[in-house]
Amino acid sequence: MTLGARDPMAAKAWRLALGIAAAYAVVGIAWILLSDTMLASLSTDPAWLTTAQHYKGGFYVLATAAGLCLLVRAGYQRLLHEAALARARELQALQQQEARFRQLHQSLGEVLWLASANGRQMIYLSPAFESLYGRPAADFERDPDLWLTVVHPDDRVVAEASIARLRATGQSSCNYRIVQADGSVRWVSDRKRLIVDAGDQIAMIGGIAEDITARIERDAARATTQAELERMVAERTTALQHLNAELDAFARTAAHDMKSPLNAIGGFSYLLRQKHAAALGPDGQRMVAHIEQSTRHMATLVNDLLTLSRVSALSLHWTEVDLAALARELVADLRRHEPDRQVVFDAPAQLLLRCDGGLARSLLSNLLGNAWKFTGRRADARIRLAAQHRGGVMEVCVEDNGAGFDAGAGDTLFKPFQRFHSDSEFTGTGIGLVTCQRIVRRHGGDIHIASTPGVGTVVRFTLQPMDVDGPGAQDGPRSGPEAHTEAAPSTALAGAT
Repeated sequence: MTLGARDPMAAKAWRLALGIAAAYAVVGIAWILLSDTMLASLSTDPAWLTTAQHYKGGFYVLATAAGLCLLVRAGYQRLLHEAALARARELQALQQQEARFRQLHQSLGEVLWLASANGRQMIYLSPAFESLYGRPAADFERDPDLWLTVVHPDDRVVAEASIARLRATGQSSCNYRIVQADGSVRWVSDRKRLIVDAGDQIAMIGGIAEDITARIERDAARATTQAELERMVAERTTALQHLNAELDAFARTAAHDMKSPLNAIGGFSYLLRQKHAAALGPDGQRMVAHIEQSTRHMATLVNDLLTLSRVSALSLHWTEVDLAALARELVADLRRHEPDRQVVFDAPAQLLLRCDGGLARSLLSNLLGNAWKFTGRRADARIRLAAQHRGGVMEVCVEDNGAGFDAGAGDTLFKPFQRFHSDSEFTGTGIGLVTCQRIVRRHGGDIHIASTPGVGTVVRFTLQPMDVDGPGAQDGPRSGPEAHTEAAPSTALAGAT
């Protein structure tokens, strides 16, 4: 790096010196070359020429000394003028920067301050101090301990601890309350740090004090609102739980109370048809048979309602259940009731799942019972139990190639008494699917159904919450048309039992 690149004034001085040296060289060479000729043209007297030569040298020295003095003086004055202009420009820039700095600080709501290394002398204090502390800045400059005096008595321990932390770590931050001159209380966020010089010695202490009263009040209001909402939700949840308990108790009581008259109606209808068949005649016997059938249907509905109410009332007993073995047992019972049916049942050798064993039996009983029922008109009836990992949990699938149904909107599938076939096609109460959904939800899982008329039904369920962020989460339980490629959806559940 050249001298001029390091210091512009030094470069100008260097150029001035070179200019003076060049002028001196030119004048000296010209004098040497021309002075003898000039003297010879004035006189040819040897004595005069000798004397003139002596005076010529002295004149040259005096003239050049005077010229150099004038040149150096003029150059120095020029350098001084240039330096004064440079200092004036720097001072103007500094003043402009300081003015912008002060405007910035005056526009800020935060209090910015600088103090000496020992904190006993205030170096700078922004105008926001007066609006935050409610006191003139001169009070703080006269009394450096004023900041601690105005801290709320309950928070002074916090403020004093921040000073100790500042000295120990070089910086600190804390929140505390201050009491203004008029007695009002404000919350302050205090952040400060030590400012060190090149020798790593503490030169100053700087900090920012911010009024956070509005934020504290907003957070307190939000917390109060949240607590109030939580209290209201808890009260309404408790009320809803009591109401549900009362409804379940009513359903159980009503169902139990209905069983006795239903048994009586069914029993007397049977006796009437057996003992007085001749007196009833064909039409009477047909009517009595219809009464018996309706009584049996009503008894089945009562039993289903009791099962549904028990699902919510029972406590879960978690254990490891082999769903494959349980399914084979249930299908064997179905075969004993209809030994003439030819149904292919496919299940893995073992399917272990942690769940409530009693509710799992009720769930599979509904699903397999409906699959068995809705494949009743097919000579090549097939039912399959399978499982795969989806979303980090085990998803169980029950498929059949039965009658199927048009599932329509998904929210209608799990409504009580919702059926997709008439009694002339398939008998049922429409409670089984609701029972299955409630069992699955008691375990924290989910259930999906996909069905196509004449093709079959696919029911997928999990018995624990699905991890949507886990591996395979994007392959979660499918429903609707997507499932038709794996198995045919059927109304085994929707018209349950």
